[in-house]
Amino acid sequence: MAKGVLMKLKLPQWLSLSVKQRKTVIPTLVGLCVPLLITALYIGTPKFFSQSTELLFDAYQRVNPREYDPNIGVRVVDIDEESLKIHGQWPWPRTKMARFNQNLTDAGAAVIAYDIVFSEPDRTSPENLIEVFKSNPNAKGNFDNIKALTSHDQVFADAIGRSNVVTGFFLVNNENDKRPIRKAGISYGGTDPRGALPEYIGSIPALPILEAQASGAGSVSFQPKADGIVRTAPLMSRLGGKVYPSLSIEALRAAQGAGAYKIRGNDASGESSSVDKEVVALQVGAFELPATKNGEFRLHFTTHQPERIVPAWKVLANDPLDQEWKAKITNHIVFIGTSAIGLQDIYATPVEVRMAGVEAQAQVVEQILGEQFLERPDWIAGMEIEGFLFLGILLALIVPHLGAAKGALLSAVLAGSVFYGSYFAFTNKQLLFDPILILIGILASYLVITLTSFYLTESERSRIRSAFSMYLSPTMVKKVSEDPDLLTLGGEERNMTILFLDIRGFSKISHGLEPNEITTFLNIFLTPMTNILQDGHATIDKYIGDAIVAFWNAPLDDPEHEVNAAKAVMAMMRSLDDLNEKYMAQSEIKWPDDVRMGIGLNTGVCCVGSLGSEQRFSYSMIGDAANLASRIEGLTKQYKVHVLVGDSTAGKISEFAIIEADLIQVVGRPTPERVFILAGEEKEAQTDDYKALIPIHKIFLDAYREQKWKTAEALIPELHSLAKPLDFHGYYDVMRDRIAGYKTNPPPKDWGGVYVATSK
Repeated sequence: MAKGVLMKLKLPQWLSLSVKQRKTVIPTLVGLCVPLLITALYIGTPKFFSQSTELLFDAYQRVNPREYDPNIGVRVVDIDEESLKIHGQWPWPRTKMARFNQNLTDAGAAVIAYDIVFSEPDRTSPENLIEVFKSNPNAKGNFDNIKALTSHDQVFADAIGRSNVVTGFFLVNNENDKRPIRKAGISYGGTDPRGALPEYIGSIPALPILEAQASGAGSVSFQPKADGIVRTAPLMSRLGGKVYPSLSIEALRAAQGAGAYKIRGNDASGESSSVDKEVVALQVGAFELPATKNGEFRLHFTTHQPERIVPAWKVLANDPLDQEWKAKITNHIVFIGTSAIGLQDIYATPVEVRMAGVEAQAQVVEQILGEQFLERPDWIAGMEIEGFLFLGILLALIVPHLGAAKGALLSAVLAGSVFYGSYFAFTNKQLLFDPILILIGILASYLVITLTSFYLTESERSRIRSAFSMYLSPTMVKKVSEDPDLLTLGGEERNMTILFLDIRGFSKISHGLEPNEITTFLNIFLTPMTNILQDGHATIDKYIGDAIVAFWNAPLDDPEHEVNAAKAVMAMMRSLDDLNEKYMAQSEIKWPDDVRMGIGLNTGVCCVGSLGSEQRFSYSMIGDAANLASRIEGLTKQYKVHVLVGDSTAGKISEFAIIEADLIQVVGRPTPERVFILAGEEKEAQTDDYKALIPIHKIFLDAYREQKWKTAEALIPELHSLAKPLDFHGYYDVMRDRIAGYKTNPPPKDWGGVYVATSK
């Protein structure tokens, strides 16, 4: 009868399916919805996908950077730290720049492009020095001879006029009426696409006297992405309704003697019917460059290549032995810039954490001359969406019948094929095929289908689990139901962060207290510390008298176990200060004066699980990483600090206030370990004292390890003062005493800075 009613009402057939049939039909229907949902997400939030794509293409570049060709015809003359050391601080007098420019011209440079903006008059020019001399109360004379001298800017301009020079200018977002000179005309293929170019409202050009003598002028402004990484270089930019070239392509134009640029839009030759006008390509003389829709050039970087670089001091050298650089300059496009940190022309790229802006400018021209273009034609986006939809539907139809394991294997094969296709296109065809959408589709389809199947299976067991939860804690129910072997002896290897905590001078403290007072003291101390650890996702391993052993990332996963451990440690330090303040001010409970503690943190692989005997066992961990954590805690006494962390932990908490303490070989370990002082959280890392301390501390450690005792010792008073607000100044007292000992009994020449601990 019920069946007849269902047939008459014509209810959906899946409602009358058997449990076995539902386990395939329902996941299939749900899986078919995934491509539609992700497509909507892709359209609604394209920024998320684009950021993921950029990171993936960055990885491709790191694995397969562009191969450097030293014969490509581009060089960089670098005003590096050594050049500044030899010739003085920047800016150099324009008379020196004139000689510098002339030396490059005499060496046969095809073009000299300055990734430097000479926007202000030379302060050392005669007309400017006269005013300085006159302000001297002992100055005598009328300075007519000095006044008659040629302006240094004119000397430099004359040198530029004898050369093929491209000057640089800044484009800025601060409105002003300054405009650089444009030396070449610009035409357009198709509808004028200027609206797609990046727009600025002001500029900082070179001095008119210099611009007038130059062959060209180009923008030196780079626009890193939101994450601070330079991936593209602007080819053209807008300012006040006019279009201006970048330094790199202006240098390329000047090298060819070309008179104009041609920007091709997306409707040229019927390429696109899009309402939005976009840039497709830029023609510079004999070269046509593919461009992004807003007129940028995709950079395929090489790693840093010393062969590309000529130090500026060599160009100014008079020694005949320092003239080999000329052969590297002849008939080359030469970019002048700086890698000196203080001059702030440093950028991050996919292949280098620090790259001088001038080197990036040079790499643009290298790619053009070598015709090595990273391209992303319009048809690729359509192919990506089609592939995504096809594979999403395929998985929805197949995975429910395969099961989780075989479905995972199929998904992995498909994902691997797509990823390999993308990488192959990059490395062999220089095509930017974005696999992110397809990979997300594969992963999401598999997960949704599998989770749906899992939910259907788990719902059948829910009554049993509910009954089981009445006898055990929910956490243990979950773990035991997933792995009943947890109730037996044994363990697993996991990467964990381990904490050892010890009260300083507890033996002395206990001598001054009665047994019941010791118990009260420990209870008051351990209770808030335990609460902090548990709130910070830690597992308490054991209490050993006044000591606590705890760990993170077991039994439950904690992807941020290093950060959580560091936060918990900082909270415990604050809690101890509160305890001292509270209990030292009252008389009901006998509280020792100013209780201190030492904490050691280390991250590494340990065996964790039910350890013990068949009669009694506990959930604990053992391993070398735990032993090292214990040794590090012991070192806090020697270094007079509260918290020390191992190298593996420090690498994961870089946003905290951490300072490298030493390279030390602890008892029982054959290799040295780098240990760090944990002095505070993010807010402490932003303090002026911390920011000032870090570079000085590095100089101190370098001098210490190079056995430059006098240099290291001289820095200690300042470091001691800067460290005092963060309460680790005692460390520098220890290091002062150690240096004093080394001055008497120096370590071997090949020492390397390793301190060998003699006690645990």
